[in-house]
Amino acid sequence: MRINLLLIETDYLLRTNLSNRLDQDDFQVFLADRPAEIKRLVKKSKIDVALLDLSGLKLEGLKILSLIKKLNPLTEVITLNGSGNMALSIDGMKRGAFDDLLIPIDINSLIQRIKTAYARKKENEKRGPLKGFQKVMMAATFAEAGESDTAKALLNNRFKSKVDPNSKGERNGG
Repeated sequence: MRINLLLIETDYLLRTNLSNRLDQDDFQVFLADRPAEIKRLVKKSKIDVALLDLSGLKLEGLKILSLIKKLNPLTEVITLNGSGNMALSIDGMKRGAFDDLLIPIDINSLIQRIKTAYARKKENEKRGPLKGFQKVMMAATFAEAGESDTAKALLNNRFKSKVDPNSKGERNGG
């Protein structure tokens, strides 16, 4: 199991040392520090987990986090941050970061978090096709019941439940 890991770090020495250490484990490490590089790597290299240093990138780091999640929502992002930037950490979690770790970091804890993030990504990949199948089966059930508009809306991600207040929770129309 080789994990594709994107390391986004502006500090050259930290980036190099961390990359060298992680490359010794089961990681294929990709390095980037500019948005254009990050975009190219996320699209081309099937990144499993990204390590994103918010302490050096600040608000630009949050934009990069949003970009990664937009390009590949299943890529898990672990943010690295200093204790003086807790607002960035909180915002990063709201934007979909898997975890936020404080710098300085224990390398063994970091490796464990990366592996946990990878396991979550793999679990989400398995669930993805199942969710699609469940949606199709639910739409087929509505269609068989004569609710073709509801079935179409469900398949087009426009499903909104309409409940008649006098119906004890049963659906009313499509």
